Amino acid sequence: MFTSRMKRFLIVGYCFVVIFFSEITLSSTEEVVVVSKKIKSFSDWLDNSSYFSISKDDLLRVDPQHPKEIFQRVPGVWISRGSGQEHLTSIRSPVLTGPGACGSFLLLEDSIPVRPKGFCNVNGLFELFTEEATALEVIKGPASARFGGNALHGVINVVSSQQLSDEKRAMINLGPNNYINLRFSYGEKDKFKFKSYLSNTKGIRRDSGLSQQKFQIRTKFPIKNLSGQFNLIFSNLNQETAGYIYGLQAYKDSKKIKTNNDPEAFRDANSIRFNIKAEKKKNSNLFSILSYLRKTNMEFLQHYLPGTPLEDNDHTSIGVIQNNIVDKKNHQLIYGVHLELAKVNLFQFQLYDLTNSSPFNNAVRPKGFHYDYKVNTRMGAIFLGFKGGKFKNFSSAFGDIRLETLHYDYKNRMISGNTRDDGSQCSYGGCFYNRPKDRSDTYQDLSFRLGADKNFDRANFFIQISSGFRPPQINEVYRLQKNQFVTDLTSEEIVMLESGLKLRFDYFNGKVSLYKSSKENSIFRDANNFTVDDGKSKHTGVEIFGSIQIAQSILNLSLSFEEHKYNFSSSTSTKEQIVKGNYVDTSPKFKGNISWTFNINDSLLTELEIERMGSYFTDAANKHKYEGHNLMHLRTSYTLEKGLRLYLRINNLKDKLYAERADFNVFGGERYFPGISRQTFIGLEYNF
Repeated sequence: MFTSRMKRFLIVGYCFVVIFFSEITLSSTEEVVVVSKKIKSFSDWLDNSSYFSISKDDLLRVDPQHPKEIFQRVPGVWISRGSGQEHLTSIRSPVLTGPGACGSFLLLEDSIPVRPKGFCNVNGLFELFTEEATALEVIKGPASARFGGNALHGVINVVSSQQLSDEKRAMINLGPNNYINLRFSYGEKDKFKFKSYLSNTKGIRRDSGLSQQKFQIRTKFPIKNLSGQFNLIFSNLNQETAGYIYGLQAYKDSKKIKTNNDPEAFRDANSIRFNIKAEKKKNSNLFSILSYLRKTNMEFLQHYLPGTPLEDNDHTSIGVIQNNIVDKKNHQLIYGVHLELAKVNLFQFQLYDLTNSSPFNNAVRPKGFHYDYKVNTRMGAIFLGFKGGKFKNFSSAFGDIRLETLHYDYKNRMISGNTRDDGSQCSYGGCFYNRPKDRSDTYQDLSFRLGADKNFDRANFFIQISSGFRPPQINEVYRLQKNQFVTDLTSEEIVMLESGLKLRFDYFNGKVSLYKSSKENSIFRDANNFTVDDGKSKHTGVEIFGSIQIAQSILNLSLSFEEHKYNFSSSTSTKEQIVKGNYVDTSPKFKGNISWTFNINDSLLTELEIERMGSYFTDAANKHKYEGHNLMHLRTSYTLEKGLRLYLRINNLKDKLYAERADFNVFGGERYFPGISRQTFIGLEYNF
């Protein structure tokens, strides 16, 4: 759809527009005071139908045990549930797996990236404090022009309350399989706020229990003539992991869905994030600076690989984001810098000799260390954006541009090459795991967004073109296999053209979005097990959201019609054949969600939700398919007295047998993460 030459032409054209626009508008406007809503990073997207926000009321009503349960309300988004808190993400995209999957979606917390560029976590949402968020924001489509690398297909931002108000709240929720979660919030106005979330369950499948803890402390303090806030978030997950179940339509076997073929599998992960935000408003200017420190550690058994090696990875990073916002009478400028340093460590270790696989696997996957390396990263970016003014027949124009550089310094702490950890050779031409020599790599990317909108009496129309990029991740560059001794990867790129209409009436609000995009340099493993960047794909879709108020009830409708197709042909390391024009596997053509919330009286609130997952192909050759499913959920809350509320939630009301995700693998056949049977939860909330 968009060639690299066309993309460069568009970026150059964008720069001319920015210069021209600035010269016209800056010279003849008067200053006004910055309003508080414009301090938000996402203010540019608020009137854009590619932006969506989930409210705190929705989070309280649903009480999601997994992010999938709440994000299914967003058209164009699918958080595919795996085992425990594990998941894969889809935002205007297929559910991505393998190389190229991790880091295709940018995760933010209060507009700060949760992880450094290049060191992603494909299950990253379990690190975020979604359970106690004030809102969950989603930008669908590329947003690298504002937020940088990894905002390839979209952005998820977890927003915590910035207001330090009096708050004293406790909640308990109980469910099957010894499920319990406890929440506690305590705050004093203009002083501090503390939030906690604890959960535990033995799991719905054998040996699949988990426990999770999250805490947040926020306080404020003056820094000379700046207003400042201190924020600290900690998360911990200890999980026993269950893998796929195998066999055609195995998810329909009520006994099989409770089994676990990998009882030894586990995942232990913890993270701590600390940031200080300082800002100053003067006349029409806003100066803000965000400094942050992050640290993670994760250990898990790779039960899906022959030999089940253990991976242990950790990182420490620091960064700063400096924003300047200038508000004029009819336009706004934002510009700033983003700097980041990180230190990443990873090792992979196999405890025992592999003896129960094929002769090839037994020979090339030896016990001992497979990888042991560290990578120091440096990232620097400058960005510029504008919004407002007049642009021909449109009410205003808007745009962003960002230049970002990411540098890796890689140090191998083992013997380089594809030998055992003692330097001895494997048969069959070498060991499976290959370690590059020490090296450095630098990736430079330029991204843009340019659009215009028009306001009508009851509607807002917008059209925009935007680009996104995803630099090669550390694991893709240095975690090589077989006879690949070095990679020559470039950043994945996507360009999207989209338009939409946002409607506002007294009893009805709605959004319609249409998009078409082309993605290049997609990273995958080819038939030689080489990590390459030859992939291409095309993506088109229509998204519809509507909210209707009828008397004391609200009906919300979310629909997505999508097509995600390969735009190249190749063979993969899993012996799949990609054919140009085929649908990308795990990309439903349709997803839908309806929720009806109604007040029976002043004390009783009830919600009925129906979700539809359309059918999709489970392999790249489009020869195997999952039929899709429909689920129904019922939730109700009753206010007993002032400050005391009782909750009842029934998930999968009709006890449907379904698959959370279906897949086909040449080596294992049909395989599934089974759906969750009917579950009933009760909860009690007390505000004191």
